[in-house]
Amino acid sequence: MPNPSTETFLADLRRTLSGVLPEIVDLRHDLHIHPELSGEEERTARIVAENLTRAGVPHETGVGGTHAVIGMIESGQGSDGPTIALRGDMDALPITEESEVAYRSQNTGVMHACGHDGHTANLMGAARVLNALRDQLPPGRIKLVFQPAEETVRGADALVEAGVVDDVDAIVMLHGWPVIHIPEGKIGVRNGPVMASADMFTLTIKGRGGHGAYPHDTIDPIACGAQIVTALQTIVAREVSPLAPAVISVGSFHAGTASNIIPGRAELTGTVRTLDRALRNSMPERIERVIAGVCSALRCEYEYVYSYGTPVTVNDARVSDLIRAVGADLLGPERVYELPEPTMGAEDFAWYLEKIPGAMFRLGTGCPYALHTPRYDFGDAALETGILVMAEVARRFLEQGGFGGSGAKVAIG
Repeated sequence: MPNPSTETFLADLRRTLSGVLPEIVDLRHDLHIHPELSGEEERTARIVAENLTRAGVPHETGVGGTHAVIGMIESGQGSDGPTIALRGDMDALPITEESEVAYRSQNTGVMHACGHDGHTANLMGAARVLNALRDQLPPGRIKLVFQPAEETVRGADALVEAGVVDDVDAIVMLHGWPVIHIPEGKIGVRNGPVMASADMFTLTIKGRGGHGAYPHDTIDPIACGAQIVTALQTIVAREVSPLAPAVISVGSFHAGTASNIIPGRAELTGTVRTLDRALRNSMPERIERVIAGVCSALRCEYEYVYSYGTPVTVNDARVSDLIRAVGADLLGPERVYELPEPTMGAEDFAWYLEKIPGAMFRLGTGCPYALHTPRYDFGDAALETGILVMAEVARRFLEQGGFGGSGAKVAIG
């Protein structure tokens, strides 16, 4: 149960939030109307900065040469304590919206189909209430990370390189989740791996083109590529333990210009997802071994490039446990949902977690449509829950003095 000081703060937190929530709803609607793609979040960043300025929250813009906006709330009791970061992503997707809401996207072919309008509004709400109550906060600082370019899974990497989390002890984010995955009004938490790494490969198969009526005079890269696509599936099916999730998906296969011409080359690209670092590191060689064998058997040459992308998103148990405790106190234990399994999607929040402890949690939005679809909408109903949890997680992290009670950063083993 919360102690008396916590109960007093939570009462003030709810009261303060009730006063600013209508503005946060309006902010989300505005962002939803004006979505911007990864790397193009100029207006979004400006709106975020203007809101922070009006709220009296110190902040920087253009951090790391991006559209990032980084704010800082210092406790009225001083900064001699730990620092926790709260992250919200700002970018949208190249999808045409099909919903009929009054605030539907006005940018043709672009929409907030992953709910980053809600994430940004949620972080702004947390910023507003925490700043208003900063004199009640324990000593320490709360860093606000309004991050661009999550959908390219490189936005966080740029901010890590810019040193944004060098002075941070822990970091937390939420992700809105449709009702098909988590009940409305609940938060979902899990320790350890929660989202997969995301790597990619490109393959060019070189054969010898010719007339489709005389295949014996050619070296067919399409036939070779088709065999490779099939053979790659045996890596997961026959080389990887069934208890170790992995995905190899060929997403594009381009070759040829006409039905009666065998082309001289074929180009394929694919994605590779894993939840284990050692397995991830073994994938480039496994894939090339299959490619080399098939190409040799079918007389083709090849060029193969494997690119490492976002690491596995691994929740620190200490941060996840803090989120659980806060959720139980604020919402009731019945609204804290234990996520049954990780997902094979990727999240560039992982770049922060390579550097410092942290955790992401799911927030049930009640939307019946899946993420990255034309009718997904974060909605307004989940904003209050998300803001309350994020704000109290930040306060309680300061109250407990970070990890170990001193505010000193703890190395990840």
